[in-house]
Amino acid sequence: MNKFFKFLIIISLFTIFLPFIKNYPAGQEKKFPINIANKEILIKVYKNTDFIIYSFLNNSKKIKLLARGNCLFKVNLKNINNVQTFNINSSSIKTLQNSPGSEYLKTISFTALSQDSSLEQSFVFIIPKKLNNSILYKASLINESNKPIVISEYEAFNTALDAKNFGADSSYKFWSFQGGSYPERYDWIFPLTPSYNRENYQGMNAPDYGGGIPVVDLWTKEQGLAFASIDVAPQLISLPVKVENSGTVSFAVKDSNQYIIQPGKSLSEVPLAIITHHGDYFNGLHTYSKLMQREGFSYPEAPKDAFQPEWCAWGYERNFNKEQILKSLNEVKKLGFKWVTIDDGWQNADGDWEPSLDKFPGGEKDFISFIDAIHSHGLKVRLWWVPFAAQDSSYNVKHFPDRMNEYGMKTQSKLALEHPDWFLLDKNGQRVQVSWWNSYLLCPALPQVREYYQAFLKKAITKWRIDGFKIDGQNLNEVQPCYNPEHHHKNPDESTQGVPGFFKDLYKTAISLNPNFVIQACPCGTNFSIYNLPYVNQTVASDPLSSWQVRLKGKTFRALYGNRESYSGDHVELTNRTWDDKLQKFIPHGKEDFASTLAVGGIPASKFTFDGIAQADSTLMLDPAKEKYYKRWMQIYNTEKMSEGKYLNLYDIAFDKPETHLIKKGNSYYYSFFATKNFDGKVQLRGLERGNYKVYNLYTGKVIANINVNVPYLHINFDKYLLLKAVKENR
Repeated sequence: MNKFFKFLIIISLFTIFLPFIKNYPAGQEKKFPINIANKEILIKVYKNTDFIIYSFLNNSKKIKLLARGNCLFKVNLKNINNVQTFNINSSSIKTLQNSPGSEYLKTISFTALSQDSSLEQSFVFIIPKKLNNSILYKASLINESNKPIVISEYEAFNTALDAKNFGADSSYKFWSFQGGSYPERYDWIFPLTPSYNRENYQGMNAPDYGGGIPVVDLWTKEQGLAFASIDVAPQLISLPVKVENSGTVSFAVKDSNQYIIQPGKSLSEVPLAIITHHGDYFNGLHTYSKLMQREGFSYPEAPKDAFQPEWCAWGYERNFNKEQILKSLNEVKKLGFKWVTIDDGWQNADGDWEPSLDKFPGGEKDFISFIDAIHSHGLKVRLWWVPFAAQDSSYNVKHFPDRMNEYGMKTQSKLALEHPDWFLLDKNGQRVQVSWWNSYLLCPALPQVREYYQAFLKKAITKWRIDGFKIDGQNLNEVQPCYNPEHHHKNPDESTQGVPGFFKDLYKTAISLNPNFVIQACPCGTNFSIYNLPYVNQTVASDPLSSWQVRLKGKTFRALYGNRESYSGDHVELTNRTWDDKLQKFIPHGKEDFASTLAVGGIPASKFTFDGIAQADSTLMLDPAKEKYYKRWMQIYNTEKMSEGKYLNLYDIAFDKPETHLIKKGNSYYYSFFATKNFDGKVQLRGLERGNYKVYNLYTGKVIANINVNVPYLHINFDKYLLLKAVKENR
């Protein structure tokens, strides 16, 4: 090749790559990009705060592109219609190697100046030592001007993700975990669709639905990437996910609260974690949970009583009478249930939490005798109630006269009459109504409200001898900001951030009075607030809309709590019936699903009723065939106690077919398979240690195969589900 053609090739290549060549000032070329790396994740940050996220391949130095971002941070200034982006000050870049005893390997920090030089952003990236798939981000914004600056919104990690970079065949084809709380009671994990768009606001998404788990995880069969707030207090941020017209997926962390930063003062932003993982969302959430625990978060260990099955009297509904429950107890005990829950309807009014005189004419004395009668059968008693809410018919008559025929609108609590100043008020000075019960929110940050519920708790435990609580209601996750002038809040958000403190006080008092006391929180079908979970020692499937929800919720809690968690699958009768609007009742279809609860290490619960006892819903009655079926599942649970085993996340809930869950307990491995239609094919029994195994059908108890760990495959055929137990043989 002659020199002329070589020259043309060099010029052509230079022209092609010229747009990608950064034009840095002299002496700064080596400063950018800033490489922020852990063993499994790398973030490259450029001078204009563009960034790229990579993963390292198989612990090597080879990297794989995951996502690009056109802005690590930007702010909107109020009344100026001005978006300020930032440029990094190269002389500010510092790397600090932490001491050998630290949980963190190193810290990388730098500052950036806004376009108009009025704001300085301080960035700090922290590299955890053991959690090699994560990088932490902490930042603050400083007012460098001589006048106050009003921030209307800030945005961090504005990211574009293409699922093709993760091995998918289309740009949007991620599965996702999203932790927002909504009245629609969405599945917590799901595949994105071409038109998908959700704000994932962590504040109130309806008057009584809000909060949640501030995590977004996007994954494919090959790779996953998660973003999370690691603040130990609830923050009113959004984590929006949108499939753009191009097919790619956009994500950001947004704070749309208004802030006024005085000259020389700073605003601390929400700390974040960026997490890569292989396998499904469980692995991202598990890392998030460990990071939160490093920040000072903790989860309680469930007492032994929390692993006992529960029978709930809700089958007899609100208008139950004590005879219905007492006549059911012999059968409840015979079937192997250990808890009896007295559900909604025992109280005179929401807010007062005193026994209903219609059901217990002798008042408190009659109620205590009723509880003692349940205890006499060797059963534990759990009491239902709704937190920080009270019914008030006097308010309803004045404000909602046309709704007085709805449930609860005519019920008058003493609390509302005696303490009308305790109610939370919105910006317009109005109370906030809790749907379903038609009660009104009390302010959980108000000391008088907390003291009132402390007194109720102490009475329930010491005088009534209650063994546990079922704390119910979608309102328990979070509440709106409170503008009641009589509460003298320094900030209206004190009510929102006061919810975890409300439950903390209750939990500490309850455990001090009875170390084995069980507190179950049930936010009525929606996602749980992560910030309440340190004060709950039993979670629940919480009005699941499907068996799928029972399994995905159970798996989620195992990721967060680890193996010390007690998870109730909620009433098995919830997932095999659908509501018929014309008939105004639930229509059952198929058998009740115990399998989904046991598969994820859950504890069975039921609200069955009995023939010969007056009741509203006869479909809940145990006939001889159903009784035999229930008895078998209860025998399996009480014998195997899979809830005490370790959940091993060796199967991707989205991509491994059939859907598979694995629990290890001693030398036994429990494999649970699920499919929406008949499955006939080969499966791999993962996770087995060396040796030979007998494989049993868990329901029939029959041996179906003998296998060796070197050939851990089985051909199975089932409809809906199949539970197997592989037991290591001693040779």
